[in-house]
Amino acid sequence: MAFAATILLAACSEKPKSVDKFNPNAAVSVDIAIAETQIIDKTIEVNGSVQANDYIDVHPETNGRVVFLQVPEGKVVTAGTVLAKLNDADLQAQLEKIKVQLELANINEQRNKQLLNVKGINQSDYDISLQQVKSFKADMAYTQSLIDKTIVKAPFAGQLGLRQISLGAYINNATTIVTLQKVDQLKVDFTLPE
Repeated sequence: MAFAATILLAACSEKPKSVDKFNPNAAVSVDIAIAETQIIDKTIEVNGSVQANDYIDVHPETNGRVVFLQVPEGKVVTAGTVLAKLNDADLQAQLEKIKVQLELANINEQRNKQLLNVKGINQSDYDISLQQVKSFKADMAYTQSLIDKTIVKAPFAGQLGLRQISLGAYINNATTIVTLQKVDQLKVDFTLPE
């Protein structure tokens, strides 16, 4: 019983007060170090690939049979170098026809202008002949633009890749003639691990 009474008294005794309160005026110990410049010699090896800054597949703007092909593989070309030419015989014939029609329309317009000055025709008749001249000029410009599209030029200076077509092939605007890359500026494509 005396043992039980001792345990009971020990359990009921007052607990000591804790001294865990923060004292704002107490000194805090810190470690310090002076910052100085250092060279960190650390290298990371990664796989990557060197690529041209500008790289394109050269395509024609229109469909047709290749009648001229000047693609020296691996050679450097300047901007505007003619690489290929498509058959434009039908467009050239159409252009000649329009030129003849324009010449006739110009003659008629000049005659009608003289007749208008002496009141031989009314203004609307002259306006029709003037509009024919303008229409044939527009047709001629349009046909010339189609002829220009049969000539494939290098859009920028660079190195040609492998030729993808042969002389005489029928190609369209989805056909790659050759690749062209600007090799005076290169970039490296790689990823770094985190």
